[in-house]
Amino acid sequence: MQPALLSGKTTATVMACAAVLSMGGCVDTGPTPKPIDPAYIEKNLLTEPPAQMSNQVNADLGGKVVYLGNDVDKSTVAPGDEVKVVHYWKVVTPPGERWRVFSHLLGKARSDWANIDSTDMRIGHGPDKWQAGQIIRDEHSFRIPKSWSSDYAEVLIGLYPKGGHQVEDRMPVVTGPVDDERRVRALRLSVHRAGAAKPKRPEAYAIRKLDGELVIDGRADEPAWQAAAQSPAFTDAEGGPAVAGQTHARLLWDDQYLYAFVTVQDQDVHSPYKEQDEPMWREDVIELFIDADGNRRGYVELQVNPHNAHFDAWFATTRAGATDTAWNAEMKSAVTVRGTLDDRDDEDQGWDVEVAIPLAAVRGRDDNMKVTLPPAVGDTWRLNVVRIDKPAEAKNPSAAAWNPITYQDFHALDRMLSVAFADSAGNTAPAAAPAQDEPAQARPGTDQTGAAKGETAQGQATQDPAAKTPAATGAAAQDPAAKTPAAQDPAAKDQVKPQE
Repeated sequence: MQPALLSGKTTATVMACAAVLSMGGCVDTGPTPKPIDPAYIEKNLLTEPPAQMSNQVNADLGGKVVYLGNDVDKSTVAPGDEVKVVHYWKVVTPPGERWRVFSHLLGKARSDWANIDSTDMRIGHGPDKWQAGQIIRDEHSFRIPKSWSSDYAEVLIGLYPKGGHQVEDRMPVVTGPVDDERRVRALRLSVHRAGAAKPKRPEAYAIRKLDGELVIDGRADEPAWQAAAQSPAFTDAEGGPAVAGQTHARLLWDDQYLYAFVTVQDQDVHSPYKEQDEPMWREDVIELFIDADGNRRGYVELQVNPHNAHFDAWFATTRAGATDTAWNAEMKSAVTVRGTLDDRDDEDQGWDVEVAIPLAAVRGRDDNMKVTLPPAVGDTWRLNVVRIDKPAEAKNPSAAAWNPITYQDFHALDRMLSVAFADSAGNTAPAAAPAQDEPAQARPGTDQTGAAKGETAQGQATQDPAAKTPAATGAAAQDPAAKTPAAQDPAAKDQVKPQE
């Protein structure tokens, strides 16, 4: 525990100094640290950080240590709840034997403050033992005090020297989110207090069923897209920087695919990432999170960036578990850039992405997931769409989402939007079964035998009825086997990038 600052809030620690002044000073020995199993320490010394974290922070402390970020098991809590966080540190050079980790929990009210310092790794392998190149995985459990009155709880973290009592004693934070007391802003939780009105959950979005066929070309010029309900403007992530420019989304479905169209206003469309499964979330990107069975365990994350590069991952449990990036959703997409991609000297208008996600992909690797495919009219899923933007001058990206999220947890399974599958007219109530003496009617898009009809779209060849996959058109369609982004014509001001 770091002692409270002399000019700030006090802690419960009392130093009985007067009795030992004659012996040259006072010594706060504290309780004897519990022994930590060396095997536990070894297991939490990593050679590489995880591919993704709930909260990417990347705060540089004194040029010695980088606080990479954390994973958290929930984004909304109540007073008395236990919170489990896993912190990740990267050691550039050993901090030295004097340094310790501190963690503070801070709210809006002055009374909402707590020291939450102790973890097994900090006891068994603290900064005094850190070596260059180590990645420290630091499991941290704490409770929100029952007396907590604020509507948020922020975790602040940093390094201080043993015996240091002042702000200026703490290791300076060179880059990254920091407050005015040299504390890294690691994590912000929403707190719901008993008796307070719960946030009103929006009504389920009705996903119209596609009557016909879509050409995946990065444009929403088909009548089906025009009929699909548009989302409200995305909301900036709580606790994060504001996104410049609005974002809207629409959804459609058929018996093979879930379709999404997202349109983004952006004066500087940019991303350095062009290959499959690169860390696209650090720059401009659209993310879709789908928890099809709605049980908050087992979900997929899908990303498409302005280069039409893909990132897809399966999470068998929650974000705190393993990230399976070897899994592939086999989605199709196309991107239209309204401007010049990656030219930071001009002013763009934005970019649009159109995605066809195979319905089977929402199960990830869990073939036993309790979800009906294709969905029946009236079935509901939970999902969210997130837009990330990284201005050239910004240290950290900004984010906005269809259903509100916190800046610390874009995945936020408890904040996903409910969507209901509708028929082609937008009705979510299942149709009544026909009377037995009435002949069954052919489904839209089929003949009386039930076989799918081929269609010609935008001058393309008639689709193979057996394939039942959306067509992909544009200047540079990709080879599905290659799984690399299409080449871009730098002269084009309105650039289209399809991908399968």
